[in-house]
Amino acid sequence: MDALDTSKRATGSSVDETRRRLMEAAARIFSRDGIQGATTRAIAKDAGVNEVTLFRHFKSKEQLVAAVIEKGLVSELALMDAQASWTENLREKLAQYVRHYYDHLEQKEAFARAFIAESRGLPESMQTMIASAIKPVRDRLIVMLKEAQQAGVIRADLDVECGIDALKNALYAGVLRKSGCMPRSYTSDAYVDAVVDIFYRGFAA
Repeated sequence: MDALDTSKRATGSSVDETRRRLMEAAARIFSRDGIQGATTRAIAKDAGVNEVTLFRHFKSKEQLVAAVIEKGLVSELALMDAQASWTENLREKLAQYVRHYYDHLEQKEAFARAFIAESRGLPESMQTMIASAIKPVRDRLIVMLKEAQQAGVIRADLDVECGIDALKNALYAGVLRKSGCMPRSYTSDAYVDAVVDIFYRGFAA
């Protein structure tokens, strides 16, 4: 029995490791070739497996894209767990979220560029799968903001869904424009501080 349990654990560990390698390879290939340009063959080769193995773990490229995005959202969920709510210390909670989100975008800049450039042109099935991966995290943040609004911390007349989209768009723009041709006289930290200040003033009751 002990030997059987050990074998099951080893098999499970091997499956998890292969899945991890495939998702890391997919993120690299999507960043390099774009989401539509990436092939499952190239992803499998980068992960050191064959395509048959890839399709044992992910039924389609769409499913693999969604899995990569879900993995990228894990740390955002962890931050929301740690913050619990935004009903107190709004500026501090907002600053923590903005810094985390911006840093994550910087680390995944190539993937973010590919995702933004291609998202509207992706097949409908892939768009649906991506939306399903993102929606629970986005909805949770909106709920936290609405709770803060009900507590009188956030302006009652603010459309919080619109506000959070505007905030994230400002962070995406900051990362994507870093390598543009227009020189900047400020640092990334200064940009993030400015975003926090502007949105805190716009959100706060």
